[in-house]
Amino acid sequence: MKLSKQHKLVTLAAVLPVLADFIEDLNDQFVFKQDLKRKANILAEAIKQVDQKLLNVHGENREGIFNQQIDLQLEFRKWITETIKFD
Repeated sequence: MKLSKQHKLVTLAAVLPVLADFIEDLNDQFVFKQDLKRKANILAEAIKQVDQKLLNVHGENREGIFNQQIDLQLEFRKWITETIKFD
C-alpha cells in the first residue's frame, strides 16, 4: 500500500510531537547521558518548532487541525500501549 504525501505529513504531524514528549520524559528521568541528551534535546526542540509552524500555517482551520492532531496523538499512544507488551 502506497501512502500519499498528505498521509505521510499528517502522520509525522501526529507522531513526532508524541516522540518529543517521550524524549523530554526520558531526559527528566536521566535516561540519556551527556552527548545523547544534548542531541535528544535538539531533536525535541526541532520537532516542537515544526509543530508550531504547522499549526500557524492554517490560520482559520487551526482549531480543527489542532483537534485532529490531538486525536491522532491519543490514538498513537493507545496503539503503542496495546501493541508493545513487556509481560
